[in-house]
Amino acid sequence: MHTGRRGILDNSEYNGKMQRWSTSVQQMAKAKASAFSKGKKRSHTYLSGPKKGTVEPVLRNHIQYQLKSDEGEVAGVAFQFPVHGIFREYGVGRGTPRNMVGHTSRRMSDWLSGTLERKEDELADIVAEQHADKAIRVFAGVKK
Repeated sequence: MHTGRRGILDNSEYNGKMQRWSTSVQQMAKAKASAFSKGKKRSHTYLSGPKKGTVEPVLRNHIQYQLKSDEGEVAGVAFQFPVHGIFREYGVGRGTPRNMVGHTSRRMSDWLSGTLERKEDELADIVAEQHADKAIRVFAGVKK
């Protein structure tokens, strides 16, 4: 429900915009993870060692998000993915330190951080539209 003034959103409009933003980030990250030439093509189950029985899923199939809300309004977005997604992001693993260059075939990949950077202005606009108008209403003494 729009109030008639440009920019003032009710919680359902704002939450919908946040959900659409989160879904678009999720889809972009999945596409970037799908483009890896190396990596898991299917889930891997450890047969021995301390991780015996643990299943490591394919990264592109397990990128999720969760919207955090406060009083019915989205207050944060949490992205969840298998831990090896961090290793891909930083180009580390199996003892390879992050800053080691030239001695390994592991390379950094901005599959998530690059996606977030490309979408941050859009997120800022959504949040600014919602919260700037709320601040104006409080300042002007206008109730919701």
